[in-house]
Amino acid sequence: MNVVSRRGSRRRLWKREWPDHAGLRCQVDVTVPFHDADPTGVTWHGNYFRYYDTARTALLARLQFGYRQMAAAGQLWPIVDTRVRYRRSISYGSHIAVSAQLVEWEFRMVIYYQIWNDEETLVNEAYTVQVPLSIPAQSLNVGTPEVFRARVLEIIGQ
Repeated sequence: MNVVSRRGSRRRLWKREWPDHAGLRCQVDVTVPFHDADPTGVTWHGNYFRYYDTARTALLARLQFGYRQMAAAGQLWPIVDTRVRYRRSISYGSHIAVSAQLVEWEFRMVIYYQIWNDEETLVNEAYTVQVPLSIPAQSLNVGTPEVFRARVLEIIGQ
C-alpha cells in the first residue's frame, strides 16, 4: 500500500504550510495484532501511539538521526506535546499505512502522522513535538544539533 505518494500533501487537521519533501517522509505498513484490540475487535486508542513510534523510528533512521545518534550528540528528545484526531476506528487484522513526516526541525522536532486503512481512507492523524535536552544537565538545549540540521538541509537540497 503506497498511500503517502498519493495523499502525502493533504493537511486536513492543521492548515499550515509545512515543507512537503519526500526525503522528510517515511511510511510503514502495519497489520494490527490481536493484542492491540479490545474484546469487540476495535483497536484501543492508546495503541496508535505505538504505530506513530514505529513510523517515527523509521523516519529518524532514514534521516540518520535515530535515538542512538541523539544520545551520541549528548541529547535526549522527549515528546512534550501531542495532538491526535481519531476519524475512524481500525480493527484487529486491519492492514494500515502509517506515515511520519518531519515538518519542523530548527528549535524543536515536530512530526506529523497519518494512518490510512487498506481502503485508502484516512482514519487518524496526529503530531508530536519533541525538544532537545542535554543528557548530563537535563536542561533544555536551544536549537537543533548541527549534524541533524545539516542532514535535513542536505536532503531538501539547501
